[in-house]
Amino acid sequence: ETAAKVLAFYSSLPFNRHATAAAQATAIRRHDATNAYPVLRPLLRSGTQVLDAGCGTGWLSNSMRLRYPATVTGVDFNPGAITFAQEVARTLGVDTAFETGNVFTYSPGKRYDLIVSIGALHHTGDCHGAIRRIAADLLAPGGHFFIGLYHLHGRAPFLAHFEALQAQGADDATLFDAYRKLHPRITDQTHLRSWFRDQVLHPHETQHTLAELLPVLHDAGLELAATSLNSFAPIDDLPALLASEAGQRDLAVQRLQEGRYFPGFFLILTQKGGPA
Repeated sequence: ETAAKVLAFYSSLPFNRHATAAAQATAIRRHDATNAYPVLRPLLRSGTQVLDAGCGTGWLSNSMRLRYPATVTGVDFNPGAITFAQEVARTLGVDTAFETGNVFTYSPGKRYDLIVSIGALHHTGDCHGAIRRIAADLLAPGGHFFIGLYHLHGRAPFLAHFEALQAQGADDATLFDAYRKLHPRITDQTHLRSWFRDQVLHPHETQHTLAELLPVLHDAGLELAATSLNSFAPIDDLPALLASEAGQRDLAVQRLQEGRYFPGFFLILTQKGGPA
C-alpha cells in the first residue's frame, strides 16, 4: 500500500528536518517560510483557522504561528514528525497545535478558513481524491485551499537527471554528492539529507499540471484564484497560461545546466464557493 511505504520512508527521516529542534527553531526565526507564498500572508489574519495538511515537521505551521495572529493546526500521518514539530513549537514559544492524522480520514469536528498542503498530496495514493476530500469535509465555505504539487513538465528533467546517474551505477553516496552540489545553501547535514531523500529516493510521487487539475477543482467546488505559474499575477488569460505550462520543462533543463536546484514545483490558491 502506498501510504504504508511512504510512512515507513518518512519515519526514518522526515522531510525538512534539522538535526535538532533547537536548530529548526533557529532556522524558522531567521527565515520566514511564508515569504515564498505572497498570496498566503494576507489570509493569515486574526481569527482565521488554518490547517496545514501534511505538515511534516511543522516548518510552515510553526513559521505561520510565530509571525501571524491566525490559529494554526498541523496534521501529519507520521507520529515522529508530529513529535518533532511539537518540540520545535515549544522551543519557539508558540501554541501551534499538532495532531497525528491521515488527510483521508482526519475529522476534527470543524472546518477551516484556510488549508495549506505544500508538497504532501502528490505522495498519497490518490492526489485528486485527497483534494476532493479536503475541500468537501475540512474547508469552510468561502475558505481558501493552497496546494503545492510537483509539476509534470517541470519535474521531469530533475528526475531524469538522477535516473540517468542511477542507470550508470551511482550509489546513494554518489547521488547525495550530486544533489548537494545542486543545493549548496543547506548546511545542516541532517536537513540536507532529508531533502535529498525526499527529492531523489522517495518511493512514491505523482506529477501534475494546472490543466489536469482544473476539472478536479471544479468538481470540488473550488475556484482558481492564483498560481505560481505566473508568479501569482492576475489570471487574465487562462488558455494562454495553460499553454505556457510545457515551458516548465525548458526552465528545469536550464536550471540543471546552470547547476542550480529546481524541483519542478507549482502552487495554486483556490477558494471554495458558497457563503463565507
